[in-house]
Amino acid sequence: MTKKKKEEKNVLKGCTLAIMIITVLACFGSIISTQASLAEKREELHELEMKTEEIKSQNEEYQRLFNADDINSYKEKLAIENMNYAYPNEIRFYDTSRN
Repeated sequence: MTKKKKEEKNVLKGCTLAIMIITVLACFGSIISTQASLAEKREELHELEMKTEEIKSQNEEYQRLFNADDINSYKEKLAIENMNYAYPNEIRFYDTSRN
């Protein structure tokens, strides 16, 4: 073999090695990116499952109120929780130290 062919072979081996190293690094980068995305999606799934459970419990409460035929207790609950109504003899304390 001539010296020129040996040099070409060495250059070809070097290029092949560089391409292999770049490919391996790209694969590792892809794996790390996929794992990060997977962890993020798992967290989103957990949040959605918690929200689903919350909505299910609300639906059960609404179903209970609907089946009880006691609309007055439902109205009372809405007035107290959503509209901040209180009974005449009830005293409410509000924590204003956080502001």
